[in-house]
Amino acid sequence: MSGKISATFGTRKILTLIQQQHADRDLLLMQANATEDRYMLLDLTGEKTVFSSPVTYDVLLSKGTADWHGMTSFIFVDLPIEEQKVFQSKFSSFRHDYERPDGLKHFMVLREAKNDAAFVLVTNWHRDSEYAVWLRSESFKPFAKYITSDYDYHESRYSFVRSLKS
Repeated sequence: MSGKISATFGTRKILTLIQQQHADRDLLLMQANATEDRYMLLDLTGEKTVFSSPVTYDVLLSKGTADWHGMTSFIFVDLPIEEQKVFQSKFSSFRHDYERPDGLKHFMVLREAKNDAAFVLVTNWHRDSEYAVWLRSESFKPFAKYITSDYDYHESRYSFVRSLKS
């Protein structure tokens, strides 16, 4: 996994065209689970992105097999400086004491390149139901405090549509 991930959003038609124009790159097309017409294209190359309006993230932590099939959750939080080290420490502990929850294929902690306070927890699961179980489990408890409006929490879930590389 590269040290950077870029994302852009749009219609399936436009994003598929971008994907085809750059078939040499590892671009993943994903569809939002909440709405049929919302799509995201991820650039996993770590190179200068080909997107005209990207959101770019630094990969702070990555664990597991980077298999994007299944359901992927993106949990977004904004953390004040004093909370950032605590948050990162919790994930370092989670990574080292890692007992993979059933169905979890991989997880990443990202930070938006243009906003040091914006963090994203990315988890990829075989099924939505396994993710729902994890949210109520002991292994999720250290992170549950961030799932509030105090940290500008919001979440998006996506399903893999296609990649020209896999």
